[in-house]
Formats: sequence, structure tokens, C-alpha cells
Amino acid sequence: MAKLNKRLCKQCKKEFQKTSPLQSCCSVSCAIERSYDLNKAKREKLLCDKVMEMKKGLMKKGDWIKLLQITFNTFIRVRDKNLPCISCGKTKVEEFHAGHYIATTYQYHRFNEDNVHKQCSQCNTHLRGNLIPYRIELIKKIGLERVEYLENTRHMMLEITIPDIKEQIKKYKIQIKSLKSKI
Repeated sequence: MAKLNKRLCKQCKKEFQKTSPLQSCCSVSCAIERSYDLNKAKREKLLCDKVMEMKKGLMKKGDWIKLLQITFNTFIRVRDKNLPCISCGKTKVEEFHAGHYIATTYQYHRFNEDNVHKQCSQCNTHLRGNLIPYRIELIKKIGLERVEYLENTRHMMLEITIPDIKEQIKKYKIQIKSLKSKI
């Protein structure tokens, strides 16, 4: 029975004989140190959370767009997880990107789900989008009418506010979570 009461001290990691059911440290001094360490960790986490909130308050529109781009690209990769590269059809490559048919320099379709699909890094980066096969597969996937819409409206301006961006980030995070739960 005495062996059951032997435990390792949560602070100093030495073995000790437990004398009460909730005892986790070998001595009062270890318990005080552990309490201080735990409180320090909580204070540091609170400080990190406050710093993050302050940074969000200082973020400019461009910073929010970068955050939306990261979230949107993650959504595309999760959405198309089981699909091959839209340009070359490869399924087993080291890295996949969220490849844009209409480049992000044309802001209007930057966050348009019809415009962005899973693409291998070779096609997206080294072949600059590999657009001819991309277009052929895109027509098969979404239809000629929607592809022509993307092409004909590429020069339109993107009118988006910071609250709109925050809403989009929230929307895509929810969709990512939903898609991952189905996997």
C-alpha cells in the first residue's frame, strides 16, 4: 500500500511519500515555488494575449489583408485536399499552394473561390501558374461562363473595409474547422 503513495514532486521531480490526497509537491517550499511558477505562466499568457490585442489595434488595412490571404489560402488547401493539382494533375508532390488563375495583382478576384484552386508548387511558382492547362481544367470544373466572368472583370477594384476583412477571416476559419472535422 505504501508504494501507491510514492509520487514524483511536480516541482523538483524527486520521489516523495504522499501524505494527503491532493498533495503534488514534496514540501511546502516546493509547493510555493510551483505556485509561483504557475502564476508566472498565467501572467505571461495574459501579457501575450494583451500584446496580441494591442497589435490588432495597431494593424493597418494591408496587415489585415495579409492575414485574410493566409486564412483564405489555408481554406483553399483544405477544401481541395483530395484533389490533384489543377494544372498538371499531380497528386503526390511535396508542397501544394493555393494557385490563383487571375493573379493577386488584380485585387478584385484575390479572394474569389472560383479563382483559386489547389496547385503544386512547381506549376504555381516555377511555371508561373501554368495557366493554359489551368484554364482548361477550370472550364471543366466551374464552366466557361464563370471563367470568362473572371477574365472580363479582372480590372475591377476591390472595395473592402477592415470590418469586412475581419468578417471574411472569421468565415473562412469556421469553414476550415468544418472541413477538417469531416476529414
